[in-house]
Amino acid sequence: MKQYLNKNNVRLNLNATTKQEILAELVQALVENGIVRESAPLLDALLDREELGSTGIGCGVAIPHVRCQEISKPAVVFGRTHQEIEFDSIDGKPARIFFLLVAPENGGNDHLHLLAKIARLMKDAETRDMLLSVESPEELVVFFAAQDAQ
Repeated sequence: MKQYLNKNNVRLNLNATTKQEILAELVQALVENGIVRESAPLLDALLDREELGSTGIGCGVAIPHVRCQEISKPAVVFGRTHQEIEFDSIDGKPARIFFLLVAPENGGNDHLHLLAKIARLMKDAETRDMLLSVESPEELVVFFAAQDAQ
């Protein structure tokens, strides 16, 4: 996880109030950090993916994900809101914790392992509570580095 998520891709105070706004803010982090050039194509792909089925996995967590031909290795953006956002989650509950996962178009299955790892971590209530209370991007990155070491 630590090779795909860095402190520059952590957004602890998302301002969005809708699913589309959440996705736009998460994509903007990739633009700001030079991982993708334009937000519109990636945002459109994410919205198309959400139409196939929500990436809200429940327990207040969503993991929007998509493949993108513009990147060469997977990238992760972590985002958190202070208010609950309706995300059409499988449990019907709103979300506050978001992991955007973008994988290369022809990059193999590394992103599937990463997606599964995030989903496993998010099953743990203590982990979710920690993510809701973390105070800095650095603290979050250290937490995930420790998870990688286990």
